[in-house]
Amino acid sequence: MAEDMKPRTTTALPGAAHPLRHALVGLVVAPLAWLLQMTVAEMLAAQSCFPFDHPLSEPILPWMKTALIVLGALCLLAGAFGTWVAWREMRQLAPLDSAALDAARRKRVELQRFLLRVAALCSTLFLIALIAVDAAIAIVSPCKWW
Repeated sequence: MAEDMKPRTTTALPGAAHPLRHALVGLVVAPLAWLLQMTVAEMLAAQSCFPFDHPLSEPILPWMKTALIVLGALCLLAGAFGTWVAWREMRQLAPLDSAALDAARRKRVELQRFLLRVAALCSTLFLIALIAVDAAIAIVSPCKWW
């Protein structure tokens, strides 16, 4: 009787032990890190170097370059984390033999494999974009014409 009162926990299927939230982390973290870096860096550079549409040779905010570097490093770490999660989960799901599973479990495993491949490729692409933006911040001054 006491066993009936305990809440039942749902476990993943034996053939599909990797939850889809890991695929979501791998799919979303790197693109959101890139989007955050692009919008915040653009906003800082625009407000500090071009106030009221008047170009300046030096930024108004003396800490702008430091803020852009810190923002780039944090977003790069977040993107690298998302990419690592996606690739790790894809490698952990790869050795699973889907031929030994029944139809429902096989379908779920194949869906997870597809989503993890998309997540790994997408996060890798956005990680490369984060590296390119960080290189551009290091090379090009935000307040001068290039």
